[in-house]
Amino acid sequence: MQSNNIIKIEAAGAGKTYSLCESALKVTEKETKIKRVLILSYTNRGIDAIKTEIKKQNMGVLSNKIDVMSWYTFLLGELIKPYQSFLFDINEIKSLDFSEMYGKINYGKKGTKGRYINSHGDIRSNFASELIVYLDSISNSRVINRLQEIYSHIFIDEVQDMAGYDLNIIEILMKSDVSVTCVGDNKQATFKTNNSTKNKKMTGTNIWMFFEKMVSEGIAEIKKNLVSRRFNGKICSFANEVYSNENNMSTSMLDLTEHDGVILIAKDDLSEYYNYFLPTVLRYDKKTDTGIYLSYNFGECKGMTFERVIIFPNGPFKDFLLKGKVLKSPQKYYVAATRAKYSIAFVLDKLPAENDKWKKGVLNIGEHTIGVLDYVTSV
Repeated sequence: MQSNNIIKIEAAGAGKTYSLCESALKVTEKETKIKRVLILSYTNRGIDAIKTEIKKQNMGVLSNKIDVMSWYTFLLGELIKPYQSFLFDINEIKSLDFSEMYGKINYGKKGTKGRYINSHGDIRSNFASELIVYLDSISNSRVINRLQEIYSHIFIDEVQDMAGYDLNIIEILMKSDVSVTCVGDNKQATFKTNNSTKNKKMTGTNIWMFFEKMVSEGIAEIKKNLVSRRFNGKICSFANEVYSNENNMSTSMLDLTEHDGVILIAKDDLSEYYNYFLPTVLRYDKKTDTGIYLSYNFGECKGMTFERVIIFPNGPFKDFLLKGKVLKSPQKYYVAATRAKYSIAFVLDKLPAENDKWKKGVLNIGEHTIGVLDYVTSV
């Protein structure tokens, strides 16, 4: 029997935001009950992208039937505050405290105020979801029942970033009358909503283990869209090598330009290359020196698309490029490898000898040419 709850695995560049907003708008057109639709995303950039896409598909305006909010706004405003009186004083809760996200041990006992709230009236972010599950249990499911009265559908974007008791909340929602659609790509699991040890083995790159459990229980079904529309075949093949698993993608993008694919360039040619092609510069983090060029960190650029990209590779990325070493934590590298539409150029101090993966070539830059190594696709 088909479930009302859908988990969508969407490849990088597959049009995740477009399809999510399209599905939400279709619900508002078909919905006969006076209920609303909710779209949730972890990052502010995700929220902005969703609102922009809804306007594009809805004659330039936001839908008055769709609420768009961040995951933390949802937790605090919709799930904690309405039923705070079951554990706290009325209006005792002010906001969320993110200062204890990392490295702070909480010795408070589950179910006690001190575990969840600090002296300033702020809920500890690592324990917000745990608090919600506890409030729902002691209030006879009033927390989730309230949502059922307000929303017919909830769409959760970037679901691969959910962690800890967030997964318990999703499970409770899936067992309610609300139809839940989760969208994400575990290859891009570069952030976590909290640092809880709960469900640790089923978060990040392993989050589909959690959803497979939901499928086995008959409360959800998984759908895949592994066809990207963002980049050409060479970039697609390269990204699949950066992070290879059962969800390797293909691409439908066939555009051709004067410079396509993945190359290695020497640092001496960087200025000329940059001034001609005007690419966006990416680096793993601030430890990588990009000289005079402004840059994005790999994790920071998730969700963004660029015409062309220059990457200053760190040690592990150089070892992957030149020695074929497997990246132990490939998520951020995969994000970087899936941002460009037409070309990726890796900057090295000097070009190595060609091999099975990299062949000598030349690139026209106006009236000049520079020597490069071209990536040889494996498919």
